[in-house]
Amino acid sequence: MKKLAVVSIAIASPLLWLVNNQVSAAPKQTISPSISQAAKPPQDKWRRMNQQEEINQIKSLIDSRMGVAALNQLALEGFIGFGCKRSFYVNEPYGGFQTLMRVKCNQPKGASSAIGYDEIRVVFNRFESNIEDFKIERVSQETGSPKIKLPD
Repeated sequence: MKKLAVVSIAIASPLLWLVNNQVSAAPKQTISPSISQAAKPPQDKWRRMNQQEEINQIKSLIDSRMGVAALNQLALEGFIGFGCKRSFYVNEPYGGFQTLMRVKCNQPKGASSAIGYDEIRVVFNRFESNIEDFKIERVSQETGSPKIKLPD
């Protein structure tokens, strides 16, 4: 009986390996244009928040660890204080799950001694109304036009 079990394992192991690692000879399938269009993420469409939305946004930043981390980064770079104006935007296709805070100052700011930035933008990504992460974009004449187009 032992020999039969050993022989079965010795034969089954290479067969299982062959089945798991078999290369398929099926032709490549292409995705129709209509399906590939549906898989693309929605186009960004930013709109400025109204006053109540801004108040709610500020509260959510203060109540979130990630929001406080973003504000700390802005403070380290000198973008919080007198002479700096902030504005808030929401990315409409994402239904409030992606927001942006834009800070423009009357003088260039930033942690770099080589480049002064005219403005800084923080994009907040949310999941179930919690800030999951944020990305910072620094804008100056040296870096070129910003990646995100905002309405004036």
